[in-house]
This record gives sequence, C-alpha cells and structure tokens, in this order.
Amino acid sequence: MDRTAAPLTVERWTLGEPLGSGGAGTVHSALDRATGERCAVKFFRPLAGPSSQGPGADAGVLRELRTAEALVHPHIVRAHACGYADGRYFLVMERCELGSLAELVRRAGPLDAERAVALFLDVLDGLRYAHSAPLDAVDAAGGRVAVRGVVHRDIKPQNLLLTGSAAAPLVKIADFGLAKSYELAGVSGVTHTGASAGTPAFMPRQQVVNFKYARPDVDVWAAAASLYFALSGQAPREFAAGRDPWLTVWNTAPVPLPERVRGVPSRLARVVDAALVDDPRIHFPTAADFRAALESV
Repeated sequence: MDRTAAPLTVERWTLGEPLGSGGAGTVHSALDRATGERCAVKFFRPLAGPSSQGPGADAGVLRELRTAEALVHPHIVRAHACGYADGRYFLVMERCELGSLAELVRRAGPLDAERAVALFLDVLDGLRYAHSAPLDAVDAAGGRVAVRGVVHRDIKPQNLLLTGSAAAPLVKIADFGLAKSYELAGVSGVTHTGASAGTPAFMPRQQVVNFKYARPDVDVWAAAASLYFALSGQAPREFAAGRDPWLTVWNTAPVPLPERVRGVPSRLARVVDAALVDDPRIHFPTAADFRAALESV
C-alpha cells in the first residue's frame, strides 16, 4: 500500500481532488455521505515508521486534534471529526471555497487598507475566543482537566481561509493541528522539549526558542505579520538565500512597513510596526489589545 497517497474513502467521507499540501500534510476535498455536506479532509504526514500499536496508537495526538473540534466560532474553520487511518491522522473540516489569504494576495496583489483591516479585526476576534475558550482536556496520566484557551502557533496567510462571496469574503482561521492547551504545556508530552514547528516568516523570536511553552502573544505577533503580508505582499523580515531562517528570526528585525509599500495610512503602518516588536517582548500581549489598536485607526 502506498502510505503517501490518500485513500478513496475515510469512514463516511468520500475523497475528491487535492486542495493543497504543506509541511504538515495534504488536504483533499470530500463529501460526507451521511449528510451530503461538502468538506475538506486534512491528512497529516505519515508516522516515521509502521505503527506497532494499531490505529490510534498515540492517543495524545488525537487529544490535540480534538482541540480543533471543541473550538466553535464564526472566524475559526469548523472541525467535524478526527481519526487515524492507513498510518496517518486526519482532520475533517468545513470547506472554505475561496482559498487562502496567501492565494488571494498572490493572485490579485496586496489588499487596500480598509479591506485588510476588516479581515484582521475578524481574525483577532477568532484568536481572542480561542485564547480564552473553556475546554475539557485530558492530561498525560489520562485524567480530565479543565483548561482555558489554546495557542495556534502557526498563524500565517496560508492558514487564513476565505469563504462566502468574493465581494465580501468571510475569513476563518484554519489548522489548529499545532494547537496545544497552553495551561497544559509540558504535561501532555505531544510536543517534545526542543521541538520547533510553525513557519519562520510569520514567527516571533520568542517562539523560536520556546515553542513548547508558547503563549497567546505569539499568535498576536503572527497575525500582525500576516496583516503586513496582506498590505505589502511580503513577510516582515528579509530571509536571505542560504541563511538559516531560524537565525534570521532571532537576529533580524522586521522591515518597517512604509519601506515595503507606499500608500498605507501612516497611523495604520505605525500600529502594524508596533505589533511586530518582539524584543525584549511582544508589544501587544493579547488579541484584544491589537484589535483595539486597529479599531482606533
């Protein structure tokens, strides 16, 4: 069996064409045979070797994926189910027909300030909810623990999906597969000490050295970096070819937005540049703080 190819069906979902792929895995269109709903199924990268423990061998991974199912908000992609099939974990989600913010900017160019800010007020509303949502988690010992909030840890334009009408799209945060209940950081054991994930171009320096214990402010910084991209078509930092991107994040400051693109209102540029300060700490500690600053301009 080809462990890299998607099966034709997974439980009650019939798979269609691939919608995209990335470092974490691949996404396919799907049809729910029970409800007739069109959705998307994400298959995470296959395990390093054949599982000797059978389906669902690592219950901790499924615990993390079920975090996505628990998050219900207008600006978060709805997760319907998760599971394990053919050596890979999968997540079934609502389908956002208009693609990602990254695709929109690459296709049509940077957004005007009014349109970009409107989208990111909604992104920050979704993050504000996720960072404080009451959740029922399971710790490494199997006990149930009430926790409050999860950190996404990979906010980027590719994970901001658009749905609705092209004239007035609705933005939704996708891929909470990297999320971890930050009140349980270091307890579940799913992310091991020293592990790093996410995307350097949209990551603050705090996350590079302390991914396991990432706090909500790293998502706020990443949202600001994604807004910067929406306005300019570029990531905030310069990543030189051949240079370690993680060292670039650690040693290089973001390029001020007015040096990247003309025409962004000065008050907005100042807020975005302030939101990208991450030395010695991230300027806006919460999504609500950054959202209020954007609303003021």
